[in-house]
Amino acid sequence: MTTRAKPWSSTAFRLALNYGGLLVLTMVVVLAVFYVQTVGALRARQDRQAETHLKRLIDHADRYGQDELEKEIRQMLQDGVNSDTEIVMLMDTHGLPIIGNATVVPLRRLTALGIRELKVRRAGRIVSGRVAVAVLPNGQYLAVGTDLQLQHEMEELVGRASLLAAVTALVMSLIGAVIFRRIVDERAAAIRTTMARVAAGDLRQRVPVTGRDDEFTLLNRDINGMLDRLESLMDGIRHVSNTIAHNLRTPLTRITLQLRNARQQGPQVQAQVLSRVAQEVEELGVVFEKLLQIAEVESGASRAHFGAIDVRALVVDVAEFYEPLLDESGGELRLDVEDHPQALGDGDLLASAVANLLDNAIKYGGASDSEAQAGQHRSVQVLLTVRSALVDGVRGAPGTEILVSDNGPGVDAQALQQMTRRFFRARKDRSGHGLGLASVHAIVQLHGGKLEFTNLPRGLRARIWLPAIEVSASVNIVSNI
Repeated sequence: MTTRAKPWSSTAFRLALNYGGLLVLTMVVVLAVFYVQTVGALRARQDRQAETHLKRLIDHADRYGQDELEKEIRQMLQDGVNSDTEIVMLMDTHGLPIIGNATVVPLRRLTALGIRELKVRRAGRIVSGRVAVAVLPNGQYLAVGTDLQLQHEMEELVGRASLLAAVTALVMSLIGAVIFRRIVDERAAAIRTTMARVAAGDLRQRVPVTGRDDEFTLLNRDINGMLDRLESLMDGIRHVSNTIAHNLRTPLTRITLQLRNARQQGPQVQAQVLSRVAQEVEELGVVFEKLLQIAEVESGASRAHFGAIDVRALVVDVAEFYEPLLDESGGELRLDVEDHPQALGDGDLLASAVANLLDNAIKYGGASDSEAQAGQHRSVQVLLTVRSALVDGVRGAPGTEILVSDNGPGVDAQALQQMTRRFFRARKDRSGHGLGLASVHAIVQLHGGKLEFTNLPRGLRARIWLPAIEVSASVNIVSNI
């Protein structure tokens, strides 16, 4: 039973929470900048307005005198403009009020001039005021400004709104992190469940794939591809194990019986038995050697020695080796190579693969057994073709294909799909261990290519496709086998 992990132990939860925290931090910074800019702009406007009114009153006093100044102040207080927030105070040299709508708390002489904040009593309340202060020629003090009570209330309102927005964003981030974690956990649960069943031995299990092409869908497809490959390898291992056990049991039983019977025979018969046993043991050694070669190829260790290969030179060398063999038997090997195709790989392994295909074509080409018994003789004709081609012939990635075609009877349609299985022989009446094409298949897969077999109207065609490479001037072309 799978235990459910704590939320904070989930990478998805922590990642979503981190991004949520970053979002909250960003919003707080934006709100702080908005707050500072708004409050700063409002105070600057109030300061400019206070300085303007103060200058106007000073100019009015200089022009018309003390009485007109007091009259102008009374007019300002009674005009109904900003009457709920404006502050106007005319004080004597000791700070005592002469006329105005507010008094300094406590009553004192103002020594600092210019823009400043004061505690004042206005309409029976003590409030903060931001005023512009100046000294008149007669020593009196004139202060003009604004009650800051409304501004403080607005600042508190903006602050509370910003705090509420930040808390809301934080809560939404937590909720979003939990939801995101749950979504990711649900998508990952299918993978974990499938992996648990595979680990328990059910290799047929696959991760469900949705129609969406998101990251999890692509991951699920990759995992399913890996499981397909794993199931195929395990089936191959079981098949190989069963086949090896079956193929070894018969010769080992025959060897045991021959050795037991030889105990009762004379020296001459024993020598013949030992010779036959030695030959069968050598055959078993060949089988194990080929199996080891296939296993080495499938391990991928040879990739470390990969280089650019001139495929034209490779097939020419292999064809020159087999051509005399066909000439002696009256057959013919034709070679058709286009351009100078190149591939990335191991020249020795690819040469071995091509040689295996040629060997099969020569062995099974020509007339069939039934035709030979009927007196119909046909010499072996083999065509080796090399050319540039796409992976599926008319679409897909570019590359190089090597075609080996013979004029033999071909194979059954059902056998085409099993040609590369270890120990599989399409024709049981022929010699061989059934490992040659398995070796070719392993080599082609090592090089990232494809191996296909197709029945022709007369004969069989084997196709090796290898992906193309771009060869620069610094890459040495490997042309010798």
